[in-house]
Amino acid sequence: MSKRVLMVLNNHYTHDPRVTNEAEGLVRHGYEVKVIAWDRKRKYLLHESINGIEIFRVRIPYILDKLIPFEILKVPIWQILAYKKALRLYDDWKFDVVHVHDWPDLPVGAWLKKKRPRLKLIYDSHEVWAYMVFTKRLPKWLNEIIWRELSLLQHADALITVGRDYKRYFIPYFPKISIIYNSKQRGKWIKPKTGFIKVVYVGGFDDKRCIHELLEAVSKTQYSAIKVTFAGPYVKGFTDRIKELSHRDSRIEYLGFIPRERVLIETEKGNAVWFVFKSSDPLYKIGMPNKLFEAIATGRTSICGKGTSSGEFVEKYKIGLAISCGVEEIKKTLIYLRENPKLVVKFGRRAYKVGEKYNWRRELEKLLALYKEVIGEQQ
Repeated sequence: MSKRVLMVLNNHYTHDPRVTNEAEGLVRHGYEVKVIAWDRKRKYLLHESINGIEIFRVRIPYILDKLIPFEILKVPIWQILAYKKALRLYDDWKFDVVHVHDWPDLPVGAWLKKKRPRLKLIYDSHEVWAYMVFTKRLPKWLNEIIWRELSLLQHADALITVGRDYKRYFIPYFPKISIIYNSKQRGKWIKPKTGFIKVVYVGGFDDKRCIHELLEAVSKTQYSAIKVTFAGPYVKGFTDRIKELSHRDSRIEYLGFIPRERVLIETEKGNAVWFVFKSSDPLYKIGMPNKLFEAIATGRTSICGKGTSSGEFVEKYKIGLAISCGVEEIKKTLIYLRENPKLVVKFGRRAYKVGEKYNWRRELEKLLALYKEVIGEQQ
Protein backbone atom coordinates (compact mmCIF):
# COMPACT_ATOMS: atom_id res chain seq x y z
CA MET A 1 0.00 0.00 0.00
CA SER A 2 1.39 3.38 -1.01
CA LYS A 3 1.55 5.93 1.79
CA ARG A 4 2.50 9.21 0.16
CA VAL A 5 0.70 12.34 1.32
CA LEU A 6 0.88 15.92 0.08
CA MET A 7 -0.48 18.55 2.46
CA VAL A 8 -1.40 22.01 1.17
CA LEU A 9 -1.43 24.77 3.75
CA ASN A 10 -2.04 28.51 3.48
CA ASN A 11 0.46 29.47 6.17
CA HIS A 12 4.17 28.80 6.69
CA TYR A 13 3.56 25.52 8.63
CA THR A 14 5.85 25.72 11.65
CA HIS A 15 3.44 27.58 13.97
CA ASP A 16 0.28 25.65 13.15
CA PRO A 17 0.05 23.01 15.90
CA ARG A 18 -2.85 21.10 14.38
CA VAL A 19 -1.11 20.62 11.04
CA THR A 20 2.29 19.82 12.50
CA ASN A 21 0.73 17.28 14.87
CA GLU A 22 -1.13 15.60 12.02
CA ALA A 23 1.87 15.55 9.68
CA GLU A 24 4.32 14.30 12.30
CA GLY A 25 1.83 11.69 13.51
CA LEU A 26 1.44 10.33 9.99
CA VAL A 27 5.22 10.16 9.55
CA ARG A 28 5.62 8.23 12.80
CA HIS A 29 3.19 5.64 11.44
CA GLY A 30 4.94 5.01 8.15
CA TYR A 31 3.58 7.70 5.85
CA GLU A 32 5.74 9.93 3.68
CA VAL A 33 4.54 13.51 4.02
CA LYS A 34 5.45 16.63 2.07
CA VAL A 35 3.89 20.07 2.57
CA ILE A 36 3.35 22.99 0.20
CA ALA A 37 3.04 26.05 2.44
CA TRP A 38 2.48 29.78 1.87
CA ASP A 39 5.25 32.02 3.14
CA ARG A 40 3.12 35.13 3.60
CA LYS A 41 5.82 37.03 5.52
CA ARG A 42 8.64 36.17 3.10
CA LYS A 43 11.00 35.22 5.91
CA TYR A 44 11.08 31.42 5.99
CA LEU A 45 13.21 28.95 4.04
CA LEU A 46 11.73 28.03 0.69
CA HIS A 47 12.75 24.41 1.20
CA GLU A 48 13.56 22.56 4.41
CA SER A 49 12.91 19.32 6.28
CA ILE A 50 11.41 19.36 9.79
CA ASN A 51 10.99 16.17 11.82
CA GLY A 52 10.94 14.02 8.70
CA ILE A 53 8.58 16.26 6.72
CA GLU A 54 9.75 18.06 3.58
CA ILE A 55 8.41 21.61 3.31
CA PHE A 56 8.15 23.52 0.02
CA ARG A 57 7.20 27.17 0.53
CA VAL A 58 5.58 29.40 -2.04
CA ARG A 59 5.76 33.19 -2.14
CA ILE A 60 3.58 35.54 -4.13
CA PRO A 61 5.71 37.65 -6.52
CA TYR A 62 7.08 40.63 -4.61
CA ILE A 63 5.41 43.38 -6.65
CA LEU A 64 1.97 41.77 -6.42
CA ASP A 65 2.50 41.09 -2.73
CA LYS A 66 3.12 44.79 -2.11
CA LEU A 67 0.47 46.16 -4.46
CA ILE A 68 -2.45 44.03 -3.25
CA PRO A 69 -3.66 45.57 0.03
CA PHE A 70 -5.61 42.70 1.60
CA GLU A 71 -4.57 39.10 2.27
CA ILE A 72 -7.91 37.72 1.10
CA LEU A 73 -7.29 39.20 -2.36
CA LYS A 74 -3.98 37.34 -2.59
CA VAL A 75 -5.62 33.95 -2.08
CA PRO A 76 -6.36 33.26 -5.80
CA ILE A 77 -2.69 33.85 -6.62
CA TRP A 78 -1.63 31.49 -3.83
CA GLN A 79 -4.04 28.85 -5.13
CA ILE A 80 -2.61 28.99 -8.67
CA LEU A 81 1.00 28.91 -7.46
CA ALA A 82 0.33 26.04 -5.05
CA TYR A 83 -1.47 24.06 -7.76
CA LYS A 84 1.41 24.46 -10.22
CA LYS A 85 3.91 23.48 -7.52
CA ALA A 86 1.86 20.40 -6.67
CA LEU A 87 1.70 19.29 -10.31
CA ARG A 88 5.48 19.58 -10.63
CA LEU A 89 5.91 17.64 -7.41
CA TYR A 90 3.55 14.93 -8.63
CA ASP A 91 5.71 14.36 -11.71
CA ASP A 92 8.65 13.40 -9.48
CA TRP A 93 6.85 11.98 -6.45
CA LYS A 94 3.55 10.27 -7.17
CA PHE A 95 1.61 11.07 -4.01
CA ASP A 96 -1.67 9.26 -3.36
CA VAL A 97 -3.45 11.63 -0.99
CA VAL A 98 -3.74 15.40 -1.07
CA HIS A 99 -4.72 16.73 2.36
CA VAL A 100 -5.82 20.38 2.22
CA HIS A 101 -6.35 22.65 5.20
CA ASP A 102 -9.23 25.14 5.11
CA TRP A 103 -11.06 26.89 2.30
CA PRO A 104 -8.09 28.69 0.63
CA ASP A 105 -6.53 25.29 -0.09
CA LEU A 106 -9.64 23.38 -1.15
CA PRO A 107 -9.59 24.57 -4.80
CA VAL A 108 -5.99 23.36 -5.09
CA GLY A 109 -7.06 19.89 -3.98
CA ALA A 110 -10.12 19.88 -6.23
CA TRP A 111 -8.08 20.91 -9.28
CA LEU A 112 -5.51 18.21 -8.54
CA LYS A 113 -8.25 15.60 -8.19
CA LYS A 114 -9.75 16.60 -11.55
CA LYS A 115 -6.32 16.51 -13.20
CA ARG A 116 -5.24 13.26 -11.51
CA PRO A 117 -8.45 11.29 -10.76
CA ARG A 118 -6.58 8.52 -8.92
CA LEU A 119 -5.78 10.94 -6.08
CA LYS A 120 -7.72 10.89 -2.84
CA LEU A 121 -8.69 14.29 -1.45
CA ILE A 122 -9.07 14.96 2.28
CA TYR A 123 -10.53 18.33 3.26
CA ASP A 124 -9.52 19.39 6.77
CA SER A 125 -11.68 22.38 7.73
CA HIS A 126 -10.26 24.15 10.79
CA GLU A 127 -12.56 27.16 10.37
CA VAL A 128 -15.86 28.14 8.81
CA TRP A 129 -14.48 30.75 6.45
CA ALA A 130 -17.85 32.30 5.77
CA TYR A 131 -17.94 33.19 9.49
CA MET A 132 -14.26 34.05 9.65
CA VAL A 133 -14.38 36.80 7.03
CA PHE A 134 -17.96 38.01 7.53
CA THR A 135 -18.86 38.45 11.19
CA LYS A 136 -22.57 38.45 10.31
CA ARG A 137 -23.95 35.31 8.75
CA LEU A 138 -24.84 35.67 5.10
CA PRO A 139 -27.46 33.59 3.28
CA LYS A 140 -25.97 30.26 2.21
CA TRP A 141 -26.59 30.99 -1.47
CA LEU A 142 -24.52 34.18 -1.20
CA ASN A 143 -21.77 32.39 0.71
CA GLU A 144 -21.60 29.83 -2.07
CA ILE A 145 -21.23 32.50 -4.75
CA ILE A 146 -18.33 33.98 -2.78
CA TRP A 147 -16.55 30.84 -1.58
CA ARG A 148 -17.68 27.94 -3.83
CA GLU A 149 -16.82 25.72 -0.87
CA LEU A 150 -19.88 23.49 -1.04
CA SER A 151 -19.58 22.85 -4.77
CA LEU A 152 -15.89 21.98 -4.37
CA LEU A 153 -16.75 19.48 -1.62
CA GLN A 154 -18.05 17.08 -4.26
CA HIS A 155 -14.42 16.30 -5.12
CA ALA A 156 -13.50 15.34 -1.54
CA ASP A 157 -13.20 11.74 -0.39
CA ALA A 158 -13.26 12.69 3.29
CA LEU A 159 -14.03 15.75 5.38
CA ILE A 160 -12.45 16.45 8.76
CA THR A 161 -13.39 19.27 11.09
CA VAL A 162 -12.60 20.39 14.62
CA GLY A 163 -15.84 20.32 16.61
CA ARG A 164 -19.50 19.38 16.74
CA ASP A 165 -20.87 22.77 15.70
CA TYR A 166 -18.53 22.77 12.69
CA LYS A 167 -19.89 19.34 11.82
CA ARG A 168 -23.45 20.67 12.02
CA TYR A 169 -22.51 23.36 9.50
CA PHE A 170 -21.24 20.81 6.95
CA ILE A 171 -23.55 17.85 7.57
CA PRO A 172 -26.22 18.92 5.02
CA TYR A 173 -23.58 18.93 2.29
CA PHE A 174 -21.33 15.95 2.98
CA PRO A 175 -22.40 12.40 3.89
CA LYS A 176 -19.76 11.54 6.48
CA ILE A 177 -17.74 13.94 8.60
CA SER A 178 -14.96 13.09 11.05
CA ILE A 179 -14.23 15.27 14.07
CA ILE A 180 -10.60 15.50 15.08
CA TYR A 181 -10.21 17.85 18.01
CA ASN A 182 -7.18 20.09 18.55
CA SER A 183 -6.31 18.02 21.60
CA LYS A 184 -2.84 17.99 23.15
CA GLN A 185 -0.80 15.15 24.53
CA ARG A 186 -0.79 15.06 28.31
CA GLY A 187 2.22 14.72 30.53
CA LYS A 188 2.14 14.01 34.25
CA TRP A 189 -0.25 16.26 36.16
CA ILE A 190 1.41 18.84 38.37
CA LYS A 191 -0.95 20.23 40.97
CA PRO A 192 -1.47 23.98 40.39
CA LYS A 193 0.03 26.30 42.95
CA THR A 194 -2.43 28.41 44.89
CA GLY A 195 -2.30 31.48 47.10
CA PHE A 196 -2.51 33.56 43.93
CA ILE A 197 -4.23 33.49 40.55
CA LYS A 198 -2.01 33.51 37.49
CA VAL A 199 -3.98 33.60 34.25
CA VAL A 200 -2.11 32.50 31.12
CA TYR A 201 -3.02 33.42 27.55
CA VAL A 202 -0.90 32.20 24.63
CA GLY A 203 -2.25 33.08 21.19
CA GLY A 204 -3.21 35.83 18.80
CA PHE A 205 -4.77 39.15 19.75
CA ASP A 206 -7.96 40.76 18.46
CA ASP A 207 -11.02 42.57 19.79
CA LYS A 208 -13.08 39.38 20.05
CA ARG A 209 -10.78 37.78 22.65
CA CYS A 210 -11.45 40.26 25.48
CA ILE A 211 -7.77 41.08 25.98
CA HIS A 212 -8.24 44.78 26.77
CA GLU A 213 -11.02 43.91 29.21
CA LEU A 214 -8.77 41.43 31.01
CA LEU A 215 -5.98 44.00 31.29
CA GLU A 216 -8.37 46.58 32.70
CA ALA A 217 -9.84 44.10 35.18
CA VAL A 218 -6.41 43.08 36.48
CA SER A 219 -5.39 46.74 36.80
CA LYS A 220 -8.55 47.50 38.79
CA THR A 221 -8.21 44.66 41.30
CA GLN A 222 -5.16 46.10 43.09
CA TYR A 223 -4.51 42.55 44.35
CA SER A 224 -0.83 41.61 44.19
CA ALA A 225 -1.91 37.95 44.07
CA ILE A 226 -3.77 38.34 40.75
CA LYS A 227 -1.43 38.08 37.77
CA VAL A 228 -1.65 37.54 34.03
CA THR A 229 0.90 36.27 31.49
CA PHE A 230 0.54 36.88 27.76
CA ALA A 231 2.46 35.33 24.89
CA GLY A 232 1.86 35.83 21.19
CA PRO A 233 2.91 37.65 18.04
CA TYR A 234 3.05 41.41 17.72
CA VAL A 235 -0.35 42.94 16.94
CA LYS A 236 -0.67 46.71 16.79
CA GLY A 237 -2.89 48.12 19.51
CA PHE A 238 -2.55 45.04 21.72
CA THR A 239 1.10 44.13 22.14
CA ASP A 240 2.15 47.75 22.70
CA ARG A 241 -0.42 48.19 25.45
CA ILE A 242 0.51 44.91 27.15
CA LYS A 243 4.19 45.88 27.10
CA GLU A 244 3.46 49.36 28.41
CA LEU A 245 1.36 48.04 31.30
CA SER A 246 3.91 45.33 32.11
CA HIS A 247 6.55 48.03 32.66
CA ARG A 248 4.29 49.77 35.19
CA ASP A 249 2.63 46.74 36.79
CA SER A 250 4.70 43.70 37.80
CA ARG A 251 1.55 41.54 37.81
CA ILE A 252 1.34 41.77 34.01
CA GLU A 253 3.89 39.82 31.97
CA TYR A 254 4.52 39.60 28.23
CA LEU A 255 6.73 36.80 26.92
CA GLY A 256 6.62 37.76 23.25
CA PHE A 257 6.12 35.09 20.63
CA ILE A 258 7.05 31.63 21.91
CA PRO A 259 7.58 28.38 19.93
CA ARG A 260 4.90 25.73 20.20
CA GLU A 261 7.20 23.53 22.30
CA ARG A 262 6.94 26.09 25.11
CA VAL A 263 3.17 26.59 25.07
CA LEU A 264 2.25 23.83 27.52
CA ILE A 265 5.30 24.62 29.67
CA GLU A 266 4.20 28.24 30.11
CA THR A 267 0.55 27.22 30.53
CA GLU A 268 1.51 24.89 33.36
CA LYS A 269 3.24 27.74 35.21
CA GLY A 270 -0.14 29.38 35.73
CA ASN A 271 -3.27 28.02 37.37
CA ALA A 272 -5.90 29.36 34.94
CA VAL A 273 -6.16 29.63 31.15
CA TRP A 274 -7.91 32.51 29.39
CA PHE A 275 -10.17 32.06 26.35
CA VAL A 276 -13.07 34.42 26.94
CA PHE A 277 -14.18 34.92 23.34
CA LYS A 278 -17.23 36.95 22.37
CA SER A 279 -20.23 34.83 21.41
CA SER A 280 -21.50 37.64 19.15
CA ASP A 281 -18.92 36.53 16.57
CA PRO A 282 -20.26 33.39 14.82
CA LEU A 283 -16.81 31.85 14.41
CA TYR A 284 -15.83 32.31 18.05
CA LYS A 285 -19.27 31.15 19.13
CA ILE A 286 -18.77 27.68 17.61
CA GLY A 287 -15.00 27.44 18.12
CA MET A 288 -13.17 24.87 20.24
CA PRO A 289 -9.90 26.78 20.71
CA ASN A 290 -6.44 25.42 21.36
CA LYS A 291 -6.57 27.15 24.76
CA LEU A 292 -9.29 24.75 25.92
CA PHE A 293 -7.19 21.71 25.12
CA GLU A 294 -4.07 23.29 26.60
CA ALA A 295 -5.99 23.75 29.86
CA ILE A 296 -7.10 20.11 29.72
CA ALA A 297 -3.63 18.77 28.93
CA THR A 298 -2.01 20.66 31.80
CA GLY A 299 -4.90 20.33 34.25
CA ARG A 300 -5.62 24.02 34.70
CA THR A 301 -8.81 26.02 35.34
CA SER A 302 -10.55 27.37 32.23
CA ILE A 303 -11.90 30.92 32.11
CA CYS A 304 -13.96 30.99 28.93
CA GLY A 305 -16.72 32.82 27.08
CA LYS A 306 -20.35 32.48 28.09
CA GLY A 307 -22.63 31.41 25.24
CA THR A 308 -19.86 29.74 23.23
CA SER A 309 -19.38 26.06 22.40
CA SER A 310 -16.19 26.01 24.44
CA GLY A 311 -18.08 27.60 27.34
CA GLU A 312 -20.74 24.90 27.16
CA PHE A 313 -17.99 22.26 27.17
CA VAL A 314 -16.35 23.80 30.24
CA GLU A 315 -19.66 23.99 32.10
CA LYS A 316 -20.61 20.43 31.11
CA TYR A 317 -17.41 18.97 32.53
CA LYS A 318 -17.17 21.49 35.40
CA ILE A 319 -13.57 22.44 34.63
CA GLY A 320 -13.80 26.21 34.95
CA LEU A 321 -16.04 29.26 34.67
CA ALA A 322 -17.88 30.70 31.66
CA ILE A 323 -18.21 34.48 31.88
CA SER A 324 -19.07 37.51 29.77
CA CYS A 325 -16.57 40.05 28.47
CA GLY A 326 -17.48 42.79 30.95
CA VAL A 327 -14.64 44.26 33.01
CA GLU A 328 -16.54 44.02 36.30
CA GLU A 329 -17.49 40.37 35.76
CA ILE A 330 -13.90 39.51 34.87
CA LYS A 331 -12.68 41.32 37.98
CA LYS A 332 -15.16 39.46 40.22
CA THR A 333 -14.17 36.14 38.63
CA LEU A 334 -10.47 36.69 39.28
CA ILE A 335 -11.13 37.65 42.90
CA TYR A 336 -13.47 34.68 43.34
CA LEU A 337 -10.84 32.23 42.11
CA ARG A 338 -8.18 33.90 44.24
CA GLU A 339 -10.37 33.45 47.32
CA ASN A 340 -11.27 29.82 46.50
CA PRO A 341 -7.97 27.96 45.99
CA LYS A 342 -9.56 24.54 46.57
CA LEU A 343 -11.89 25.18 43.64
CA VAL A 344 -8.92 26.05 41.41
CA VAL A 345 -7.32 22.72 42.26
CA LYS A 346 -10.62 20.86 41.79
CA PHE A 347 -11.18 22.42 38.36
CA GLY A 348 -7.61 21.54 37.39
CA ARG A 349 -7.86 17.94 38.55
CA ARG A 350 -11.14 17.47 36.68
CA ALA A 351 -9.66 19.02 33.54
CA TYR A 352 -6.74 16.61 33.59
CA LYS A 353 -9.19 13.73 34.06
CA VAL A 354 -11.14 14.92 31.01
CA GLY A 355 -7.85 14.58 29.14
CA GLU A 356 -8.23 10.80 29.31
CA LYS A 357 -10.88 11.24 26.61
CA TYR A 358 -9.62 14.38 24.87
CA ASN A 359 -5.93 13.87 24.08
CA TRP A 360 -3.86 13.82 20.92
CA ARG A 361 -3.15 10.09 21.05
CA ARG A 362 -6.86 9.36 20.62
CA GLU A 363 -7.29 11.99 17.91
CA LEU A 364 -4.32 10.60 15.98
CA GLU A 365 -5.86 7.13 16.12
CA LYS A 366 -8.98 8.58 14.49
CA LEU A 367 -6.88 10.26 11.80
CA LEU A 368 -4.97 7.04 11.06
CA ALA A 369 -8.23 5.08 10.82
CA LEU A 370 -9.60 7.64 8.37
CA TYR A 371 -6.47 7.42 6.23
CA LYS A 372 -6.64 3.64 6.21
CA GLU A 373 -10.25 3.83 5.05
CA VAL A 374 -9.54 6.42 2.34
CA ILE A 375 -6.42 4.78 0.93
CA GLY A 376 -7.97 1.33 1.22
CA GLU A 377 -10.72 2.37 -1.19
CA GLN A 378 -8.21 2.72 -4.01
CA GLN A 379 -6.54 -0.66 -3.60
